[in-house]
Amino acid sequence: MTTMELPDSFYADAPVARGRTAAMEYLRRPGPVYQVGNTWMITSYEGVRFAQRNPDLFSSAKAFDGVANAIQLIPIAIDPPKHADYRRVLDPMFGPKRMEAMDADLRAQLRGHIDQFAPLGRCDVVADLSYKFPTQAILTLFGLPLEHLPKFLGWVTGIIKGADVSSLGNETSQSVIDCSMALFVFLQEQLEMKKSHPGDDMLSSILALDGDSAWTDAEILGLCFLIILAGLDTVTGAIGFALLNLANDPMLRHRLIDDPSLIPPFVEEVLRLDGPVPGVPRLTTADVEVDGVMIPANSAVMLMLCTANREGPNAHIANEMDLTAKSTHLGFGGGVHRCLGSHLARRELRLTIEEFHARIPDYRQAGEATTLWPAGTFGLESLPLEFDPC
Repeated sequence: MTTMELPDSFYADAPVARGRTAAMEYLRRPGPVYQVGNTWMITSYEGVRFAQRNPDLFSSAKAFDGVANAIQLIPIAIDPPKHADYRRVLDPMFGPKRMEAMDADLRAQLRGHIDQFAPLGRCDVVADLSYKFPTQAILTLFGLPLEHLPKFLGWVTGIIKGADVSSLGNETSQSVIDCSMALFVFLQEQLEMKKSHPGDDMLSSILALDGDSAWTDAEILGLCFLIILAGLDTVTGAIGFALLNLANDPMLRHRLIDDPSLIPPFVEEVLRLDGPVPGVPRLTTADVEVDGVMIPANSAVMLMLCTANREGPNAHIANEMDLTAKSTHLGFGGGVHRCLGSHLARRELRLTIEEFHARIPDYRQAGEATTLWPAGTFGLESLPLEFDPC
């Protein structure tokens, strides 16, 4: 099977303003595999799953070679078999039990934000909540004082808005370099402090490893940068889309309020239909055939999670939210490189909905919710809501 090469503008021209379903249909229309400029797009569920199951053919490490010139992102920029060594250490640190231990702190942080705008009868979900809370969650995970939030937000925003995770290190702007260096110095200082004053947190746990299992400072900093670049604007985007759905569907909102057990499946459906990660990059290590199309070796590939989520096991509910369906989405990727922070992200989303509804059960959209596009992450520029002051 042959495929045409589409111009670079094709991806940017996706009609996101008309809704995610229209955008997904547009991105699927050229076929299960096609080229946009120099990048091969795999849009089908089976094609994406094939690539995820064959990391020897679709390298994550090589896809991030440009980033590695600046800092090696651990573990996404590492392929098997070394990748398994990192995940063996990290998976328990990001597992459900560790996330459960953060629950009280995360709820308190959410309530603090909601307390600021609940009496006003209005808020912008992005500026007032979803922009700040995920960064606080990362500081909590790292075991860093929340007093650092304002400057941490400034550095992170400068990095994320200036470059996406797959391009850092390639023609990077001076502002991104400056923010990256400031954050790098800050994290290095915090690591030195934790070496002499360890706590009950992820960074202290990694620093406690010894012998052949010990990590270098460069490895720890690489992990920190990955969590920051891949775990902040993604959760910000998902929170925004979750509350956008609920603001415009009162019946659905009250179903969740009346039956909180529906919140986890709602979160999964938001991640499937409105997931913040359109796709993840790979680089082919050999000629490989996908869905009847031959992709040459050393080709840049984008695994389109957003389109794949509407096919395969989800084809019968492709564009509809179904709270009774078993979660089979690829919003957190798949295979050996499945998202390290999936348990934290799910908890942040669930707690946000629970705490928001505990204080503000009725709310409505009060202005335009503009989707940021084109971008490496789906997200909302703003989401104004109004409600009775409380």
